[in-house]
Amino acid sequence: MSLPRLRWLILGLLFLSTVINYVDRQALSILLPTLRTELGLTTSDYGMITTVFMLAYTVGQLFAGMWVDKVGARIGFAVFIVAWSLAAGLHALATGALTLILMRGLLGLSEAGNWPAGGKVVSRWFPSGRRAFAMGVFDGGSAVGAIIAPPIVAFVALQFGWRETFVITGLMGFLWLAGWLWAYDSPERHRWLSDSDRATALKEVDAVKAGECGFGSAMSMIIRTRQLWSLLAVRMIATPVWWFYVFWLPDYLSQVRGFSLMEIGTYAWIPYLAVDGGKMLGGAVSDWLLRCGRSTTFARKSVMVTGALLMGAGILVISASSPITAIAWVSVATFGFGMWSVNILALHADIFPSATMGSAVGLTGMGASLGGAAFTFAIGRIVTVAGYDPVFWIAGTLAILASVVLIFGLGRVQRIEQI
Repeated sequence: MSLPRLRWLILGLLFLSTVINYVDRQALSILLPTLRTELGLTTSDYGMITTVFMLAYTVGQLFAGMWVDKVGARIGFAVFIVAWSLAAGLHALATGALTLILMRGLLGLSEAGNWPAGGKVVSRWFPSGRRAFAMGVFDGGSAVGAIIAPPIVAFVALQFGWRETFVITGLMGFLWLAGWLWAYDSPERHRWLSDSDRATALKEVDAVKAGECGFGSAMSMIIRTRQLWSLLAVRMIATPVWWFYVFWLPDYLSQVRGFSLMEIGTYAWIPYLAVDGGKMLGGAVSDWLLRCGRSTTFARKSVMVTGALLMGAGILVISASSPITAIAWVSVATFGFGMWSVNILALHADIFPSATMGSAVGLTGMGASLGGAAFTFAIGRIVTVAGYDPVFWIAGTLAILASVVLIFGLGRVQRIEQI
C-alpha cells in the first residue's frame, strides 16, 4: 500500500475511534429524561455523575499519555478501547445514582486514552503542513459521534430499552479493535510500506521511535517548558464550554424547550454537525496559511481567536425566541469551538516531538478535564438554583479569556528540540 493511502486508512481509524468514544459517553445524556423516571435521578445527581466522569477523565489523561509514550500507540489504543467499551456496557447494570457514578468513573479513566494516543499517531505519520487537517479529521469524530448518538440512542432505546442500548453501543469498540490490530504499526516497522515510502515517512515527520523516551524522561523534558503550562491553562479555560454542550444540551432542550426524547434525537445532532464543520475549516485554513509562508504562530492563533469570538454566540441562546433559533445560536458557538479545538491539538504537534506527544496531550488534557469537572459540578448547582441563563453567559465568555492566555501566555510558537 502506498504511503498516502496508508495515512488515510490510519486517519480513518482514528476518526472512528473518536466517533465510538463519543457515542459511548453521549448515551447517558440522551437517556437522561428516561433515567430521571426509571432511576429517580435529579439534576444534582446528574451534575455529580458527570463531575465524577470528568475527574476520572482528568486522572486518566495524565497517566494515559505517559503510558502511550512508553508502550506505543498500537498497544495503548487497543487496551483503552477495550476498557472503555466494557465500561460503557456495564451502564446497563445501573440501579441508581451511586452505581452510575462508579460506572462513569470507569468510563472516564479509560476514554481518556483516545486523545493522547491519537495525537501521538498524527505526529508520527503526518508532516507539519498537514497536521492541523489530520487533527481535524481525528478530533472531528467527536462531533460525528455526538451527531449520530441522539438518533441512534433514541431509536435503540425506544425499540429495545435503555439497558440494552448501553450494551449495544459498548460493543462497537470491539469491531474497531480488529481493524486497528490489522492495519496499524509505526512508520519504521509497518509491513505494508516499501523502503522508499518508509524513508519518506520518517523524513517528513519526527522519527523518534515510540518508547525511546521513557516514562520519566518524557515528563522531565516537557514539564519544565513554558509552552506546556500555557497550553494547559488555555485548555483548562476553554474546553469546559464544549463539555457543557456535550453533557447538558439534551437536558436543556428537554427542561427549558420542552423537547421529547424523539425530538432530542431529531434535532440535538445539529450543533455537533456544526462543530465538525468548524474543525474541518479551521484545520484547512491554518494549514493553508502555513503552506503560504505564514508563521505557525499566526496560522494557529488567528484561526483560534476567530473561533473564540464565534463561541460567544452561546450568550444569544438566552434570548432566542424559539427552539430552532436557540439551536442555531448553539451551532454558531460549537462551530467556533471546532475551529479552536483542532488548532489547539495541532499546536501540540507543532511544539512537542512525537516521543513526548502522548505525555504532552495527556498533561494539557488533564487541565482541560479538571476545568470541565469544575464547570460541570457548578452547572448542576447553578441550574438547580437559577436555571440555564447564567451558564450560557459563562460559556460565552470563557473563550475570550482563553484567547488572552493564548496570545500573551504562549507567545511565539517554537518547536522543542529533539531528545
